[in-house]
Amino acid sequence: MNVSKPRPFSLLEPVIAAFVGLILVSNIVAQKFLSFQLSGISVSTDLGTLLLFPLTYIFGDVLTEVFGFAVSRRVIWYGFAMNALAALLFSLAVALPFSPDFGNQREFAMVLGAVPGLVIASLAGFWVGSFANDFVLARMKVWMVKWDPSHRWLALRTIASTLLGELLDTLIFVSVATAFGIFPAGLMASLIISQWLIKSAIETVLTPVTIVVCGALKRREGIDMVGTASWNPFAFGVEGGENHVAQGDGLKTKTRSHPHN
Repeated sequence: MNVSKPRPFSLLEPVIAAFVGLILVSNIVAQKFLSFQLSGISVSTDLGTLLLFPLTYIFGDVLTEVFGFAVSRRVIWYGFAMNALAALLFSLAVALPFSPDFGNQREFAMVLGAVPGLVIASLAGFWVGSFANDFVLARMKVWMVKWDPSHRWLALRTIASTLLGELLDTLIFVSVATAFGIFPAGLMASLIISQWLIKSAIETVLTPVTIVVCGALKRREGIDMVGTASWNPFAFGVEGGENHVAQGDGLKTKTRSHPHN
């Protein structure tokens, strides 16, 4: 009797689950924002920016750098779909009748009732910003791997992609959220600038962690994807790319999948 070998456990699934979970939690805690003075400059930001949003982009960098643009593209759509589902369920939960013994309906609605507006803002910013981040990182990798096969300059593409992705994400998110009345109009410019700078600074500071995690995952999974068969964000089921396993990662094989554009 032939017994098939069990499939080796992959860390891709836990990374995807953590990525999507962070996005959902971020949309709730982002309702709380704070203001403070920094070197005489008034800074306004929300807790999602401080606590969670930078981590989602770090996860995006790891997914794209290790597993490739085709995988990160699917994960972006997973997060998009789960955000939409969360908005629908939160709205339904607020709208359903409640028992007279439930004395927190007003507070319940205040917290979750604002989430649909935040989710619309987050979905728009997340979709554009994430695809911009992953596209720039993946495209730069195709170019850089020709002269930096060991990824010594990995930080160059993670930081460059972060600056653009976070700028587009923050600009769209804050503008749409302000239109829904979630953030005061007078704080819009301050929120955009401060959130972009804070998120970019946090991710830049955590770049060494991103590099270590990417290297460990490449060794553990035996994957170092470069390019893709299609750069179209709507090409959901398209794979492709090259599994480039560099000597600098401690691996010794190099295999080709579908040719990338």
